[in-house]
Amino acid sequence: MVTCAETDSAARVCADLVAAGGGDTIATQALRHVSDTTWNALVERHRGSGCEALATLARALLDGKKSLHGIVGNAVGRLLAALGRPRIEQVFARELAARVPLPFGQETAVAARGLQVAGIFVCFTGGAVMQDCACLRDLLEHEGRAQFENLLQGALQDWSELPARMHDGAALPGDGQSVGDGPWR
Repeated sequence: MVTCAETDSAARVCADLVAAGGGDTIATQALRHVSDTTWNALVERHRGSGCEALATLARALLDGKKSLHGIVGNAVGRLLAALGRPRIEQVFARELAARVPLPFGQETAVAARGLQVAGIFVCFTGGAVMQDCACLRDLLEHEGRAQFENLLQGALQDWSELPARMHDGAALPGDGQSVGDGPWR
């Protein structure tokens, strides 16, 4: 659970960023990926009403990406088990397959992180109470303060690099932990 102090502190970071011209830069970066019409409609639609829908969609994209990696890994492991391969080969192949980037994973992460940045931008520039900003709360809760700041700094640059700043390509299922559940055979 995110505290009011954490949210207030993160809101101050947003204020400093916007005061330094970051709001215009974020809008410019967004416009590299969507049309003026789409960006303006998004900002107008959510201004004053918050970003709950954007936060929900972003989290679903990120969670779905992680789940899909797990499904691929498990399928490979089951295939090797059906072929009678030793347990160590099954576990190795399952972990490897679960961590190999999927062809559309980068695009999914860019979309999710872009939605989060847009949500924070809309809430902040729309005068919302930042403690009510769903994208901000989600980022702080799931990623932490340091990653929140990474995302904001990345939002000032090329958005296609957002997943790398957030380690979305590296933080795959298991995070270095073994998915094996017993002795190697």
